[in-house]
Amino acid sequence: MPTAIASTLPLVTAPIPPGAPPAQYLYPSTANTDPAIHLPIYSKEAATIAKIYTDGQKYNGVSNSFNFKLTIFYNICKRAGLPPKGYITAFLTMLKGLA
Repeated sequence: MPTAIASTLPLVTAPIPPGAPPAQYLYPSTANTDPAIHLPIYSKEAATIAKIYTDGQKYNGVSNSFNFKLTIFYNICKRAGLPPKGYITAFLTMLKGLA
């Protein structure tokens, strides 16, 4: 009798995991073959900048002078070895809260 019950139950299989993402998502450098579009990422320098910054050095948008905080940002970027064309990579690091 147990075999009759087991044969009437639907066969349940494990869900099939989705396939691996295309190579352009795993390796961004393979997504585009135009060498003019490949830009350096500066992730090492951005991480160094994030470690150097303290909350007191960040711009909060309320009671700080943006120009003063921007000067601090430029100095920290220079100490971390980030060239000016990479400033956009680390710019958000200088902001605090809703700024």
